[in-house]
Amino acid sequence: MLEKRVVITGVGPLTSIGIGKDKLWKSLLEERTNIKLEEVYIDDELLGKFYMHRIDNFDINNFGIDKLKLEEIKNWKEDEEIIDLYFLLAAIKLALDDSKLRYDPEDNNISCVITHENPGLEQYFSKVINYSFNKLFKNHKITKKQFFENFYNNLYKSSYELQTFMVLFHILKTFDFHGYSLFLNNACASGLYALEAASQIIKSGRANVVFVAAADYPRIFKYLWFKKLNMYAEDGKIRPFSKDAKGFVFGDGAVGLVLEDINHAKQRGAKIYAEYLGGGFTQEGWKVTFPYVGSNFYQKAIEEAIIFSKINKEDIDLISAHGAGNFIIDLYEAKAITDIFRINPKKPLITAYKPFIGHNLGGSSLLEIAISLLCLENNIVLPTLNTKDVDPKMKIDIVREKIKMDLKTVLKICCAFAGYNSAVILKKYEND
Repeated sequence: MLEKRVVITGVGPLTSIGIGKDKLWKSLLEERTNIKLEEVYIDDELLGKFYMHRIDNFDINNFGIDKLKLEEIKNWKEDEEIIDLYFLLAAIKLALDDSKLRYDPEDNNISCVITHENPGLEQYFSKVINYSFNKLFKNHKITKKQFFENFYNNLYKSSYELQTFMVLFHILKTFDFHGYSLFLNNACASGLYALEAASQIIKSGRANVVFVAAADYPRIFKYLWFKKLNMYAEDGKIRPFSKDAKGFVFGDGAVGLVLEDINHAKQRGAKIYAEYLGGGFTQEGWKVTFPYVGSNFYQKAIEEAIIFSKINKEDIDLISAHGAGNFIIDLYEAKAITDIFRINPKKPLITAYKPFIGHNLGGSSLLEIAISLLCLENNIVLPTLNTKDVDPKMKIDIVREKIKMDLKTVLKICCAFAGYNSAVILKKYEND
């Protein structure tokens, strides 16, 4: 029995430089960024300010999603808007529209794999702080029991919504997906794990169609954590593999992809962007915020992806690197690349996309997969912005200018927090 093949037939990106694949691609070619200085005040006191790649004027009502379904979510959440959930809904709708998929909302076996690092957490923190401050400092007569009761009654719904199965529930209900579905969280590598999970769902025969979506909406709480770790670029520029790398810069974003069994896609005449060949995954089990320098776990993930994809490493045209802009992480990544492809390889070419759209944390890997799909479609390799001089310790070169070439195979790699190493390979689909 032949193994099922998995292809990608819908792309729905939501980024600071463009919503939808056409606007995003135009901005990428123009090398645009949309970096804004965020200033956060508590009453009249400045808590902090930081640069980030921000989506302007987002409105969930502009995506053609069923108004009654959106109203049900709004009522359930008691008018509390959770932007990251709306990002996910919008990205899935964009991917659905792009795929031109039609299905029976009452009877289907469509699956869904969703990933996000911690949906709704920042809004919840704000709500807890505001409520606690008002009760503790503006009403000194309250007892501990009364405070507990008031706290629970006002926040139980918000805290319930922090359970990730609720995010998945809202999505499945909105789009009437009834198949085997999952919520995953593997830090920055989440999107690549989600792709592999979706592929396995199709290959096992559980579903012919799987929607994969990832998002993040980073704000002040995450910034304060990264600042404390001394890992945030205060000047607003990510410089992958650079001598003067200063750290991360956040970016709003989400993406939806449609994965299908190849025969299902062909039968309905779907446009096929690429074939998902396979992935490799390892877990270091060492530190949360830094990779296990000196180990070969990252190399093993890349090698496993090549083996499962049944290709030769010489066939890989392009590496889409994690390119975080942190010296230790970038050095670790560069060594993994050179161990497998030799020092200063001429092929594959190496680039990184975060300088365009920022670091979207849990959504970053899948967003960068979407960009890689657009590169495959248009036969263009995008440059790595901001990096003028690669640190000589890295022993690699990176793409600095747009390159037009016959691009067929892309390797996407990620070394995430908590040691989640991952690599997946995409190949442009050619009629067979």
